[in-house]
Amino acid sequence: MQESFDKAKILIDSSDRILLTMHERMDGDDGGSVLALAGHLQNAGKKITCAIKHGVPKTLEFLPGSNKIQDDIGDENFDLVITCGCSRKNRCGSEKIMNLDAPIINIDHHPDNENFGLINIVDHKKSSVAELIYDFFLHHKWPINKDIATCLLTGIITDTGSFMHSNTQNSTLRVAGALMKKGASISEIIDHTYKNKTTATLKAWGKALSNLRYDPKTKIIYSIIAQEDLKEFGQLPQSAFEGLAETLNTFPEAKFAMFLKQEGTIIKGSLRTDPNKNTDVAQIARALGGGGHKMAAGFSVAGKLVRNEQGEWRVI
Repeated sequence: MQESFDKAKILIDSSDRILLTMHERMDGDDGGSVLALAGHLQNAGKKITCAIKHGVPKTLEFLPGSNKIQDDIGDENFDLVITCGCSRKNRCGSEKIMNLDAPIINIDHHPDNENFGLINIVDHKKSSVAELIYDFFLHHKWPINKDIATCLLTGIITDTGSFMHSNTQNSTLRVAGALMKKGASISEIIDHTYKNKTTATLKAWGKALSNLRYDPKTKIIYSIIAQEDLKEFGQLPQSAFEGLAETLNTFPEAKFAMFLKQEGTIIKGSLRTDPNKNTDVAQIARALGGGGHKMAAGFSVAGKLVRNEQGEWRVI
């Protein structure tokens, strides 16, 4: 990994106009990593553009530099593209970015990463991209101020489920402690990312939980939110159902938990399990065109969720 770190720095040093991006729909880990890198590179005199499809969710607007994130790029040219958390190049969701003629530094911790970059910094043993970025900063002795520390710690907290997920390791806790010493606040991050449920969001959770089903034969616990279920709640934030799949996964008899949500003509699926349940949900997600980790994965498929008179769900 140190060789990849060194090659990446040489490429960064020789580039003036740098694009930072990630998969569409910003999350705390990859978005925090993008902003941490942007903070340092701007201080180093680089011309930085941060482009994330669908912009910044309300829960992450507190991150330093988030106001500079744009939905896509214009007709700009770049010397270098750095991607965070993209297992495939097309996950950025932008044709313009995919068609850029610029070298790519691909930074990720997903085991299904396709190593599409000129330089690939990919380590699936890390808890998060943010922990990997911290190692990169440390290796090159790049300074970490409070803003950068906040971005990185947000990535670690959100991708480990506040240190409750199985990807939390000794190194993860050591890095979190080091970032706190730089001024990042765990309580502030959790307040913004988790303690943010509105009355409408809580009622929507109630609807999702009322749709809960458990199949004792397959030992799958799942919940579904269809388009018609959401009409009564008005405009919900993109992050409204974050944590629901994890909540379903607390049911001890299930091998894994699944949450399906209708978004227009697309069905988004989240899968969660635990180490003692001997189920690889990433394998299930890959079969449906998605990906992720053994314990946490997701997918998107075209279709519509409908319920028949007997209350049974199907996809059309």
